[in-house]
Amino acid sequence: MAKTIFRVHRDTGHRLKLAAAGLAAVLGLACPAASSLAANPETITIGTILPLTGATAQNGENSLRGIQLAVEQINAEGGIKSMGGAQLKLTIADATSNPAKAASAAINFLSKGDKPLAMVGAYASGLTETIARVTERAGIPLLSTSFADTLTHQGYKYFFQLPAAASKMGTAQFRYASEVAKANGHPVQKVAIVYANNAYGASQAESLKKQAEESGATVVLFEGYSPEITDANPIVAKIKASGADSTFSIAYVTDGVLLMRALKSAGSTLPMFGGTGGYVTPDFLKVLGPSVNGVFSVTTSNPDGYGAIGEAYQQKYGQFMPQEAHDNAAAVYVIAQALEEHPTTDPAELAKAIHAGKFTRGAAGSMPGGVVEFDASGVNIHAAPLMVQWQDSKLVGVWPADLVKGKPQWPAQAK
Repeated sequence: MAKTIFRVHRDTGHRLKLAAAGLAAVLGLACPAASSLAANPETITIGTILPLTGATAQNGENSLRGIQLAVEQINAEGGIKSMGGAQLKLTIADATSNPAKAASAAINFLSKGDKPLAMVGAYASGLTETIARVTERAGIPLLSTSFADTLTHQGYKYFFQLPAAASKMGTAQFRYASEVAKANGHPVQKVAIVYANNAYGASQAESLKKQAEESGATVVLFEGYSPEITDANPIVAKIKASGADSTFSIAYVTDGVLLMRALKSAGSTLPMFGGTGGYVTPDFLKVLGPSVNGVFSVTTSNPDGYGAIGEAYQQKYGQFMPQEAHDNAAAVYVIAQALEEHPTTDPAELAKAIHAGKFTRGAAGSMPGGVVEFDASGVNIHAAPLMVQWQDSKLVGVWPADLVKGKPQWPAQAK
């Protein structure tokens, strides 16, 4: 795994300035620089903890690529200019795909000498829930692309959620699907909902179910399963027996692929509406090929609008930029812009700057609404779900019309 290595040595004068600032802080002297600047560092450590092994490892790897690309681009553009061109230094830890192990990994990560000024992670909501407790106690800002609503209901001061929460994603998953289906003469009436039964899947599925019922549809199947399943045939048998006219799924890459394969083997032609996760990744296409065409999914940002960073990702990795790579890159750009506007080496001061700012630099500017802005609870107030569809083996933004460029294609079943 490639890492970008930056300058780490400071001259003697720099060390003396740091020592003086530290002494002033200890003595309680009036020294504004002691808490915020402490002179210009040559590097600023940003930590990332992601699932690089286990069931969600591919999503973690995609996320890491986006983070690394953002760091490379920011450094190539001169680093943090307001801090003398300080370069971002990325340190990486494996959260695994197990929440308990993720917490231990976070504790070990933060106990090292080179503590990060801020952190980005950890993709899966179940992992992020345990890691956020650790970073909150440590007073380290954690910027995350995890969806679970509970993450911003804890009163945290150091947690920031970039995408729309799971409840909004679930609501949009049904509402957008219903609007698209109705516009094509196929109203959604009998709904089968299957989902990875963890913090991400369960919270999104509950809001999806609620929206379906409030819209007058009948939920004929509501089935959770372990994200680490190895056989989706029993789930597909229940879908077929339910009499559903459409399938809604919330899955990661591996379970999503298993489900799609089992549906195709069973001869299902029901329209599929995914709940982001595995449904919007290059790996979904790589494994399933043209059979992905026609599949819809709700997602957090518009792949048609990633612009320069999307092009750079395509050139560097030979595949389109997935949602988790883009949104994690946006998190890095938020940190960089906050530091540019409010230079500091104090995590608490950085958290205040992130709460107060409006971020449009780089990938932050290609999040929905063109801006990232957080409320007191860490919610991005501009976050909005979108719906995409696989068309000619490409992800195209198709709904709502005022936020995307493409149009939905019907019939919606994969061919």
